[in-house]
Amino acid sequence: MKANTKIVLSGLAAAMVTFSGCGGGGSSGSGSTVPAATPNCESIIDVTLSGDISSMTLDNTKIYGLDGKVRLTAGSTLDIPAGTVIAGCTPASYLIVKPGATINAVGTQAAPVTFTSQKDVQGLSSAGQTGEWGGLVILGNAFTDHGVVQYEAGDVDDTFGSTSTANNGESSGSLDYVLIKHTGFEVEVDKELNGLSLGGVGSGTNLTNIAIVGGSDDGMEIWGGAVNVTGLYVTNAKDDSVDTDLGYIGTITDVYVKQYIVDKTNNHDSAAIETGNDTNLLAPGATTFTLPTIVNFTAEVTGAGIYMKNDAGLNLSNAKFTSSKSTDTQMATYRTQDVVDTGTMNITTTCMQNAAAVQDNDAYLAIENTKDTGTGKTASTDLTASVGTDILINDTSCTGATLANIWKGTPNSNAALE
Repeated sequence: MKANTKIVLSGLAAAMVTFSGCGGGGSSGSGSTVPAATPNCESIIDVTLSGDISSMTLDNTKIYGLDGKVRLTAGSTLDIPAGTVIAGCTPASYLIVKPGATINAVGTQAAPVTFTSQKDVQGLSSAGQTGEWGGLVILGNAFTDHGVVQYEAGDVDDTFGSTSTANNGESSGSLDYVLIKHTGFEVEVDKELNGLSLGGVGSGTNLTNIAIVGGSDDGMEIWGGAVNVTGLYVTNAKDDSVDTDLGYIGTITDVYVKQYIVDKTNNHDSAAIETGNDTNLLAPGATTFTLPTIVNFTAEVTGAGIYMKNDAGLNLSNAKFTSSKSTDTQMATYRTQDVVDTGTMNITTTCMQNAAAVQDNDAYLAIENTKDTGTGKTASTDLTASVGTDILINDTSCTGATLANIWKGTPNSNAALE
């Protein structure tokens, strides 16, 4: 049983603490500072983090609490060893890694680094529960097609991105065998925190073996940048499981999605994959649109498979979508005709199957939707005619990603991942 001695690190005092009496480790300093305990983190939390923090190494024998918005400042490094647990003490608690800061959360299959809620640590969460804390946010200086952007759930100085691609290779650190659970606080209407939010993150960042369980908004959302992700498991996200925006151009490989919750009532929100932009800004033929490459993708969904909108393209290969849809049969929706006009859809070896077993392309693939109508496009003549498009309706021949590709094992065999 972990000791209940509580250390609270508030503001930049975090960089000055020498842990004592609890066996913890941290950055060296000229003295010891133990601010008064905050009211939101309970006795099960050993060390509370709040405000702006600087470089430190966490101790995996302790449980760390996030009280409110915690920001790792530029130039700082946060090292988190295998087996460490970090818990958001309130729904409005979350961690932002600022541009120029580095997070190294390196777990193992047997001892992942776990970001979760205080309720979960207390044994009060149910499987897949959402909205119990905010989430993990990593911001960088890589290109976005909106230039420098304010993070939607942050303050005016929580910005990311650049008008230049010079920082596209930047590193924000490494996440490996990281488990993120019970996320999704809504800061304002339509401004929610995701399980993992990545804004302007460069390709030098290592993101491998990530599991995201239960989120009130997206499982993972990426705005701009060029970061690559290998090994992603998302279950019980209420909105989209994988969402890319603002000119993101990286590669996401080996993804398994289980999406049983549909947050919206239409046929395209709450999708396994959403790719697009906040607004329709780019002219046909532009070169800075959102263009993720997704390889080896399996989705078991209640709602839609793919939703593309506003200045978006998609390179998708070896994907398999299975849906319980029996009446609202659309599996892929393309909002606004510029999605088609960019000419950047390259969809190969992709199988879609739902309970309706409809054979008509237009029933599966739609350009019309509840937000933009009258575009003059139809699925059978425009979408399936796009270069490289190969969508196999009610076909089970696609392999997709297997559970063994994710977490380098079988997530269903580990209760912590459900």
